[in-house]
Amino acid sequence: MDAQGSLKWRFDVSTFRLIGRDLITDRITALFELVKNCYDANAQNVNVIFKNVSAGENNAAIIIEDDGFGMSFEDIRDKWMVIGTASKRKEPYTPEPFVRKCVGEKGIGRFAVDKLGDKVTIITKKAGAKEWLNVEIDWTTYYRRQNSEGIILFTDIENQYRFLPCDDYSLSGTKLIISDVREVWSKTDIERFISEVSKIVSPYANLSYPFQVKIKAPSYDIDAVAIRSQNDISIATVSFSLGYDNESRTQDAVFFDEKSNTFMLTPVPLKSFGGIKMTVYYFDEAARKRYRKEFPNNEIDGIKIYRDGIITTPFAESKTKDDEKRDVLGIDKRLWENIFDRVSSREIIGIVEISKKDNPEIIDATNRQDFVDNEEYRELKRFIITQLDAFENFKKFARTQKKKKTQDTLDATGEIIQEFISSVETITKEKPEFKKSFEPVIQQAKKTDRAVKSVIKERKEAEEEFSRKENIYMSIMSLQEYAIHITHAVRTTLNKIRDRVEYFQNFFPNPEEDDLFLEYAREMYDEFMILNRVIDYMLSYSQSNIQPEDINLSITLTEVLAGYSDLLQSSGITLDTSLPQKLELKNTNRQFFRDILQNLMDNSIKAVKNSEIKIIKCTAYAEDDDLVILMSDTGYGIPREKREWVFGLYNTTTEDQGGAGIGLYVVKTRVESLKGAVTVEDSEFGEVGTTIKIVLPFKK
Repeated sequence: MDAQGSLKWRFDVSTFRLIGRDLITDRITALFELVKNCYDANAQNVNVIFKNVSAGENNAAIIIEDDGFGMSFEDIRDKWMVIGTASKRKEPYTPEPFVRKCVGEKGIGRFAVDKLGDKVTIITKKAGAKEWLNVEIDWTTYYRRQNSEGIILFTDIENQYRFLPCDDYSLSGTKLIISDVREVWSKTDIERFISEVSKIVSPYANLSYPFQVKIKAPSYDIDAVAIRSQNDISIATVSFSLGYDNESRTQDAVFFDEKSNTFMLTPVPLKSFGGIKMTVYYFDEAARKRYRKEFPNNEIDGIKIYRDGIITTPFAESKTKDDEKRDVLGIDKRLWENIFDRVSSREIIGIVEISKKDNPEIIDATNRQDFVDNEEYRELKRFIITQLDAFENFKKFARTQKKKKTQDTLDATGEIIQEFISSVETITKEKPEFKKSFEPVIQQAKKTDRAVKSVIKERKEAEEEFSRKENIYMSIMSLQEYAIHITHAVRTTLNKIRDRVEYFQNFFPNPEEDDLFLEYAREMYDEFMILNRVIDYMLSYSQSNIQPEDINLSITLTEVLAGYSDLLQSSGITLDTSLPQKLELKNTNRQFFRDILQNLMDNSIKAVKNSEIKIIKCTAYAEDDDLVILMSDTGYGIPREKREWVFGLYNTTTEDQGGAGIGLYVVKTRVESLKGAVTVEDSEFGEVGTTIKIVLPFKK
């Protein structure tokens, strides 16, 4: 044996399973990939035929045929049968006159055929060729050989081909005949495929040459064209559209403005994932009923992402069973945080448009079930979710307006009845002879008035009861969510501390490692402080039996702020206060109120840590029946598109300063438990800093 040399990678015969059925786990996705290959072949028409696929039928087959440019023998040999071929990466656009951006780049999508059946026959031809090329692949041969003794390489298996005569040399295209289909396809399965494949092309794509997919399934009398209805969004309740500008490096973001009852766009700096276009339609309950009636075969199924006009992956948001939904953007995972206000995938139809050029780091996962988990994709998901906050604020606003309208209608009805009774009684006083005739009318009007007052009272009581139950439910939901997160936080923190304690145990003392020991000690201290905060907050739920009390605002605010005097002085932070002298909050949980103020102070201190001018300003005043508290600072601020997001658990803009994403979550839950509201406003300090506004009712 030589002392040195070189070695080559070789692939065992079982490799085909890893890049076929074991990789692509969903057969709808597998079939979808083969249709996308037709798009890359410049096809205008694709036929997908399900033959004998129902239960009890024999010789089942799935046929995918297109009128694209087809393949030559060299194409089959040097591209189609080469794993991970780079042909589409070297030539990212299809030939003229179509010039489509190729959607397949990894060179393994063709192995989707293995997910569908044991055998595949490829019949293909380029325009001008005199014969059809027929290639036959039998996956069972690979299965049999993988159990043989010795090493059998994937590349050693031979596949037969032959040429078939052709009368029309101008024809071109490819037909895949997948036989020995492994699974029964029900009518529902095929209808779901039709629904998914109808969305393959973005409705906003400007295709000079159309791309149409026809589906036939004689077993179920299906003969359909997968066309996405262009009317399915016209009955939406509200919508918004976002764009971006590469020249100014800005991305549109959206927020709902209650004062104007409109969706407002604001430019924000372009994100790490690049600029995107985003259009989303929201359907309230009435709109959803109408939609289901008018479009029974089209689901309201969340947001789809399109790259260069073609869908990146069938997201399967429309699955009947929730546990089968992939929910890759995490839209429905948020529902348990606030089931009353959160927007679900069953309430929105959305399209996010990306491109290979502007969003190179948003990469399809190899299994086509999601995207590669990198920071750019994580930020894209956060951005999309943040935009949905606008709909959630609209939902809350619409619900409030509906309640007010109903109450106003009842109040107006009562006033009209009272005016009617008063008018009739005036007439009977002036004309006593009419009293006997009008008496039954007056009595009936008074009876109606009592009934309306009773309805108003019952409605008010029902609203109070619903509000009480809603608060209990939300408290339980937030506690359940927090319990899951705290379990993870405790485990993660203890693991970090354990590793450092173990290092101390094994290597301390060692003067040469003193710097590292000091760094580890600081890290353990920081981890303990975070852990203490989450545990303290969790324990506060067990103190729900604390009796409400009246609190003097000036005294309580002064006490809380005084606790920060040493830290503020040592950090060079100026505290500016304007506090009320003789205001009281009645029937209030003192600890909750202190929690709110302390967390706001903690956040502001972190925010101004690296600011040139370090000012924190706390203002409190009465406005009508409410207490208003403004906490402002000269820190680096909160981007407008994250003004709702920052109140979510573990969402923080001060991570570099040790922020754990707990403070504003605590503030929000505490404020809402006190029947108040908290928002991020435009900064009192202009272009810098943040202003948090809290409104609490004096009487609950």
